[in-house]
Amino acid sequence: MTGISHPILLLGVGTAGAKIAHGVSRAFGDGMRCVLVDTDASSSVEGADFILLGGDRLAGRGAGGDIVAARLAAEDSLQTLNSKVEGIRLAVIVTSLGGGTGGGATIEISKHLADLGIATVVFATTPFFFEGEDRMRNARSAMSLIEQEANSVFFLPLDKLVGEEDVMQEAMKRAVDTLSGGISLLWRLIMKPGYIKLDADRLRHLMTGSGRGRFSFVTVQGPDRASQAVEKLANSELLSLADAPVNGILCGVLAGEDLRLSELGRIADGIRTSFGEHVSFELGTVNDEATFCGRLCVVIMLFEKLPKAEKSLASGTKGKRRRASGMSPAVDRGRFSNSAPTIWHGEDLDLPTFMRRSINLDF
Repeated sequence: MTGISHPILLLGVGTAGAKIAHGVSRAFGDGMRCVLVDTDASSSVEGADFILLGGDRLAGRGAGGDIVAARLAAEDSLQTLNSKVEGIRLAVIVTSLGGGTGGGATIEISKHLADLGIATVVFATTPFFFEGEDRMRNARSAMSLIEQEANSVFFLPLDKLVGEEDVMQEAMKRAVDTLSGGISLLWRLIMKPGYIKLDADRLRHLMTGSGRGRFSFVTVQGPDRASQAVEKLANSELLSLADAPVNGILCGVLAGEDLRLSELGRIADGIRTSFGEHVSFELGTVNDEATFCGRLCVVIMLFEKLPKAEKSLASGTKGKRRRASGMSPAVDRGRFSNSAPTIWHGEDLDLPTFMRRSINLDF
């Protein structure tokens, strides 16, 4: 799309990420810059920007659930992404973890964009419990590395996005709708602002170095809709998944021309009371009479305080990342010598267990 001045890009990575990103882009309409990226050629959609990763290496057949293969494929193709990100200051990446491309390629793409000076926000789903330990292990490994490379991350367990008794088709639709709600909010707040505007530079500042976050959204109607919205958000399972205290809150209110000042006050006060009265709070509104007449949609993003060790990762250089992770410069990592180590619970999983645990082997 040419002639678009808004420096934000939506990037769908992997098969699931590409489907979600394309759906969000179509639902939003003109004005959203979107690129789909995958190792599987079948993810290409007519009329959408698409980049095939590792074409020579994988021949468009996908990574087969192999994170290492996906990372190598991404490394092979990173330069093809450069022309798509010209003028971009914030990239919103949507993906699904547990397989190969979603986790592996997202790691390398986030790192590459950081090297280009582009801030990144990652929205990633994690596997259902019944999908098994192998997929969960893949997801956990990717989560640790993505956190080191991205400015902000939102990990959404699929088990929390849907109900146990939901029909699978309805469950997956609800998961996509929830994810799409948070993603499209960023564009709506900037491109279709209401009475309280949040500009692109302010949004980028909020996202840069924020670390892990949580988000949810609710849609309500009726005379007490503001109170309903606050109550539902306060009881949201997605917002209760806390790893650290809340450091900042971003709230978006989408409504029609019937939005009342008292409703905004009730929502703002209720959210502060529920999640943090003395933290940074940003509020933006979107007025859309055609879509939200009589209804109120409230989207909330909570940013967590980063531990001191992780703060250096969020703002440091590659060298700082390596020192903070405890990675030894003497270790030969082959093709990944310039990549961040696989850190999980403070351990470098790229090193053999006996080295990580300081076990002496007698031969």
